[in-house]
Amino acid sequence: MRQTQPFDYMVKYTQQKNWIDGRGNFIAFAFFLGGISGGLFMAAAYFDSLLGMFIAWLLALCMGVSYMIHLGQPLQSWRMFMKPGTSWISRGFIFIMLFIGLTSITLILAQWAPDATAAITTFKVLAGIFAFAQSIYTGFAVSYVSAIKLWNSAILPILFVVCGFSGGLAIMMAIAIGGNSADISSIENITRITLIGFAVILLVYLWNTTYSSVAAKAAVARVVGGDIAVFFWIGVVTLGVVIPVGVSIGTLFIDEASSALLLTAVVTEIIGGLSLRYVILKGGSYVPLTSTE
Repeated sequence: MRQTQPFDYMVKYTQQKNWIDGRGNFIAFAFFLGGISGGLFMAAAYFDSLLGMFIAWLLALCMGVSYMIHLGQPLQSWRMFMKPGTSWISRGFIFIMLFIGLTSITLILAQWAPDATAAITTFKVLAGIFAFAQSIYTGFAVSYVSAIKLWNSAILPILFVVCGFSGGLAIMMAIAIGGNSADISSIENITRITLIGFAVILLVYLWNTTYSSVAAKAAVARVVGGDIAVFFWIGVVTLGVVIPVGVSIGTLFIDEASSALLLTAVVTEIIGGLSLRYVILKGGSYVPLTSTE
């Protein structure tokens, strides 16, 4: 395969590599963990699941580790906190740290001071706010890059949030199955609506992006019919939407779905969320310097 040459940036749509190839893959993984961690915490807080909140906390820690692995000089990572006014990466790190801190306090109070309901509720709400901020910031960090037309969309942060919430609900489903919870039916209902919403937003995002510019149209064509189409159609569409939606709708017509069937939907839904981040980041290409767009 021909390697990218320096002059390609002048005349060709050139794929970005900093956030996907090699060590850049850890950024895609971090974005995935941020979304699913935030989505899981919001779902766990709603269903009052201490285990769900704890897993969300662990996933947020893993997100931070994934970021550190990506950095060339991890010991200088503290500098990313210094420009929250102009950098979404800086804001994101602040959101992550606040989410981890507030969730830690919530878990400690819930475990060792269960009678402090007012304090628990207060910190749970505050942690929920930053769980949402952590989940949506990844979309803003990507969409802020105007040189990559596939990313430069106001719909992308919404898509990432809904996808993260969908993944969080999937983990909540697994927790409910493991504990034989009566919340399974409620989780199924919310998941069904979320997945359908995710599919609609994804379609709107691709449709809107296609007509936003020539460069964006070329990027979407690559996603749906180019070298990364297999990840889109199998990873995002089939595993992330079709199978879990099919299982979710199927549960409406049977008295009790098997745990194996529900867990299959859980696994495919999570794979679909990771595939979405990979496809979006992999599909990003720089506009040629000679372009007038």
